[in-house]
Amino acid sequence: MPQGDSASAQDRSGLVAAELVRAQYRNIPTAVSVNAVIAALLCIALQETVPLERLGWWLLVVYVVAAIRFLVWLRFHSASLDDAVTRMYRRLAVAGSGVNGLVWGAGGIILYASHSPASQFLLLITQFGMGAGAAYASAPAFAAVMAYLLPSVLLSSVPFFMEGDSVHVTLGTMLFVFVAAATHFTYGISRTIARAIALRFENLELIHELRNQTLAAEQAREAAEEANVAKSRFLAAAGHDLRQPLHALGFFVDALQEQSLAADGRAVVTNIRRSVDAMEDLFNSLLDVSRLDAGIVRPRVATIALSPLMERVRVEFEPAAAQKQLSLRVRRNSLFVRSDPVLLERVMRNLVSNAVRYTDRGKIVLGARRVGGMVRIEVWDSGRGIPKDKHREIFQEFRQLDNPQRDRRKGLGLGLAIVERLVKLLDHPLELTSQPGKGSVFAVTVPRGRREEFVPGEADGQIVVDRDVANSLILVVDDELDVRESMSALLRRWHCEVVAAESCEDMLHKLVSVQRIPDLIVSDYRLNEGENGIEVVARLREEFNAQVPALLITGDTGIEQLIEAEESGLHVLHKPLNPSRLRALIANLRRERIRAA
Repeated sequence: MPQGDSASAQDRSGLVAAELVRAQYRNIPTAVSVNAVIAALLCIALQETVPLERLGWWLLVVYVVAAIRFLVWLRFHSASLDDAVTRMYRRLAVAGSGVNGLVWGAGGIILYASHSPASQFLLLITQFGMGAGAAYASAPAFAAVMAYLLPSVLLSSVPFFMEGDSVHVTLGTMLFVFVAAATHFTYGISRTIARAIALRFENLELIHELRNQTLAAEQAREAAEEANVAKSRFLAAAGHDLRQPLHALGFFVDALQEQSLAADGRAVVTNIRRSVDAMEDLFNSLLDVSRLDAGIVRPRVATIALSPLMERVRVEFEPAAAQKQLSLRVRRNSLFVRSDPVLLERVMRNLVSNAVRYTDRGKIVLGARRVGGMVRIEVWDSGRGIPKDKHREIFQEFRQLDNPQRDRRKGLGLGLAIVERLVKLLDHPLELTSQPGKGSVFAVTVPRGRREEFVPGEADGQIVVDRDVANSLILVVDDELDVRESMSALLRRWHCEVVAAESCEDMLHKLVSVQRIPDLIVSDYRLNEGENGIEVVARLREEFNAQVPALLITGDTGIEQLIEAEESGLHVLHKPLNPSRLRALIANLRRERIRAA
């Protein structure tokens, strides 16, 4: 490697390290606040089963550790991050997580009430929630996550093992399983974050070269394209592995939500659900971009009554607008248009979501008007506005003009990128008019439709669902043990009969004792030893000599894999899977099969 390239790589390594430390410290105020609140709520809930003196001393230690970590965070913001300072604050962050983990681990022992199963379960749920929160808050630093998880969760398992009975030993073992799953998940996320930051600095260097080396402009452009392809390949490869534990975690959380829990325990589970939903939103947005780029989304054009679509958008975003004291209005109309109802509604949802996010005061208006033989759908806002030279930039992936810190609460930077792809797919021109400080107008032009062509119920983008799935026999094929166990647990909570296997051959062996045709086959797309779910479904249907309804579940985001899955003719769902959507789809497939019979 030339000396200049070596120096550049070293500089970039230092920048990446500093950015990872900044990302970790960015979450410390939230982590400290959550620690303080959850600890206080836990002590309140346990005051009838644990001596108050013990609760008070433990809570005091929690608050002291929280205060010290907050003071370190304050010092960090006034520090200049050279290599030595970066290493020091990284060590302090890991040490702070470790001490916090020891305190919570000790709490698992100190606050354990052997005579109260309810208190034990609340303590267990709290440790799960705090562990999941630590995995999210400290994801940029894998060492910090481990420093918290190992002492907190493993120490908490000691009282359960000491009880000696099978139930408590099982609960203690679940804590070990949780540590293993969280370790696998967090390691993948940490690597993804570090690689994404490194790619960002690599791209910045490429941009600098493009500006300063005009003679090598073509070569630099090709290098930038190669870097982008490498990023896409990396995300596609990492996506499957990262989705697996999140997919299982979603099912575990949904199963927990159906348990009878105390109010405090349910609040903790609800917070875990929110974190899982946030990660699912990220993965689903990435998947939307991949599917659109792969060209596998096919518009289903129909004549649509525009008003119901706009009203659904208003209902969805009115609470978020009200929270920011914004007025969200929809201008009533009796217009009909020719478009795909689902994709057009997604365009409007993303535009209104963007307007709510970047409008600080005033109002947002969603309306439509006739322009010759077309209809112009417009989203007006009184927000910050967008400079003219930034109009193209805002449609780039992960690009947010007012969010250089990458605060996830301000969105992911994918909404407008998806809008641009959708309007191109639908052949609906998109226009942007904006004035900094006064607001923006996004306008989508759609062909007009005729009232007499409109068929109610066919083109409104809605699906009627039945959630009764009881007594269904469902075959689950997945090579990941966590996924099989979590999905089986959830399906049994819905009173389904489940046969789970890791491969087609394994399933065929288990079906020897099955006396009836299954109601549904659920198979992962990518299985071990080159086997895939499409082949599994075909083999099982042949075994039963029946067209058993089937679902193909995939965590792949590679273009070739997405196309093959979509062209299989099977119902395809993508990891991480929303349990409510799974239940609705199972019920609908069952109802269709009963009607066909």
